[in-house]
Amino acid sequence: MKEFPRNKKDNDWYKRLKEELNPEQYLFVTQRSSAILGIAGPGSGKTRALTYRVANLLYENVPPEKILLVTFTNKAAEEMKKRVKEILGYLPTGLWAGTFHSIGARVLRRHALLAGREANFSILDEDDRERMLKSILAALKLKLAPKEKDLFLKKRVAGKILSLSRNSNTELGTYIENNNAEMVKYIPLFREMETLYEEKKRLANAFDFDDLLIRWLKLLEENEHLKKYYQEQFEHILVDEYQDTNAIQDRLILLLGEKSSICLVGDDAQSIYSFRCAEIGNILNFPEHKPSCTIVKLIRNYRSIPEILELANCSIAQNRNQFPKELQTIRPSGEKPQVFLAKNNLEEANFIADKILELYDEGEELNQIAVLYRSSYLSQELEMALLRRAIPYLTFGGLKFLQRAHIKDIIAWLKIIENPRDELSWQRIALMHNGIGEATFQDIWALLRAFPDPLEAAIQEKVSPRRGAKGWKILTTTLRQLTAAGKENVSYLIQAIMESPYKEYLAQKYPEDYIERSMGIERLAAYGARFASLQEFLESFLLEETLIVESVKEEKPENDYLTLSTIHSAKGKEWKTIFLIGLNEGRFPSSPGSKNLDEERRLFYVAVTRAKDNLFLTCAEDDFRGWGNYFGGPSVFLKELPLHCYECSERMDENYF
Repeated sequence: MKEFPRNKKDNDWYKRLKEELNPEQYLFVTQRSSAILGIAGPGSGKTRALTYRVANLLYENVPPEKILLVTFTNKAAEEMKKRVKEILGYLPTGLWAGTFHSIGARVLRRHALLAGREANFSILDEDDRERMLKSILAALKLKLAPKEKDLFLKKRVAGKILSLSRNSNTELGTYIENNNAEMVKYIPLFREMETLYEEKKRLANAFDFDDLLIRWLKLLEENEHLKKYYQEQFEHILVDEYQDTNAIQDRLILLLGEKSSICLVGDDAQSIYSFRCAEIGNILNFPEHKPSCTIVKLIRNYRSIPEILELANCSIAQNRNQFPKELQTIRPSGEKPQVFLAKNNLEEANFIADKILELYDEGEELNQIAVLYRSSYLSQELEMALLRRAIPYLTFGGLKFLQRAHIKDIIAWLKIIENPRDELSWQRIALMHNGIGEATFQDIWALLRAFPDPLEAAIQEKVSPRRGAKGWKILTTTLRQLTAAGKENVSYLIQAIMESPYKEYLAQKYPEDYIERSMGIERLAAYGARFASLQEFLESFLLEETLIVESVKEEKPENDYLTLSTIHSAKGKEWKTIFLIGLNEGRFPSSPGSKNLDEERRLFYVAVTRAKDNLFLTCAEDDFRGWGNYFGGPSVFLKELPLHCYECSERMDENYF
């Protein structure tokens, strides 16, 4: 890689780097090692450092198509590209940037036939997967008693087990033996389900989310020429949030980067997603895979006051297997975190609600305050206290936008236009129409799937069912209108669906909130206007659906509101004031979580480092949330803190713990 040129313009660029980055960030951005690991503490400007590294590579004339930037949301990738453009004054085309799943989808569409699909394959979400597995279980009904069938369907156990075994790169039977002892006797049935599931996806020309990673990796491992092509394609691989990667993602990066420069950034102290198969070992063991690795620790925190960081440092120091580091602040001193011990969880809720009102009266905006908790049920008493005081709030970690029935309806119509072999989408829209039940649909589908293009067969009336004929006529008429509109104007397609008989169906099925649901579809149409094709829209929307979250309370965005959130949903965010509640043994750490105390402590670390100025930690002597009374006492995360880290409430003395 060439040295910095020395003309005036280049000196301006070099000066900008020195001025806008601290020494650790500057080292990370300009480091020329073939393997770089940035250990970035919370609030340390890791996004800035990663963005500047991309800009620096482009400035040094690395072709943009030779750079692969992997983020954990497509929104983050777009924000980084926008920032690169602001830094350089331009954004060259060709940069590969997106999530693991979106890049996997892009590669699989390029080489769809090698992956056993056509390029217009559908992407199944979790609900689609469960519907497909439910139909498989129905076909296997002779092998399952009713209670056993309920066991498989309850809490989506079957789908989760299949998914977790794949994402952990563990053979299905081995995974069940290690993690679900009560399911061991069903291992042969699980294997049969897995085989039938793979075949159903093939017939539907579909991949699920897991496939976007697994089949991408398989494509590279089984096709030597493709592996070499992409290894040469990407000279520089940059990955954000590496502590959150799973076994498949780790293998992908190591395989793609065999001959490339790999630059990873993340924080092992913020690895909190093992329940999604995230492996903290991926980031901890990277220096072993790349012995020439340069480790850069980004420890200057721009968010929190020294007192909050002192508590965070003292807590995380208890963990054993980690990259040791101590966060340092650039901010002036403030007030120590406060620990409040309530008599019971009702007093805990009242204390928090009253304190929020007190802060509000002192001029703090509600949207600068958040209440965080380990699990959603811990907020119940607090929500009642907030309602009594008329404090507006939003709750995050709730129902995803894509999981709303009316949104899934619209997506099903669009999926059929894009991929006519998508059986699940045909089924969804067919069952909306009078006279078409499950048995009638199966008869119709048996006829449709015999044609090379089921959509064309339907709109040309090559299939004419005897039962449900009137409903089928309405359905095919709508499809004919949508097909005639083409795939370029996504917003128009969504509007056309709402102007079809579907509008009447929506009004009849949801009379109480029809207007609200219609507005949700309008938002979907507005979102669709951003895309040049239906395929691009569906892929982006389906892969970003985890980000589009609606709150349980409908508030206008411009209103001032308090945030209630699980800690997992709060990661990556910040507020002036944080209340961390329910710090009782058995609640946080949770009883199941106590088996992995280090990860629970990392979750505590993530929570407290969301706070800029004020941190309140609350617990109760008598905690009766759940079944009956619970006397677990204060959390170990409070007991292990040195006394100098916090101030006690008036009901406690410094020797309480």
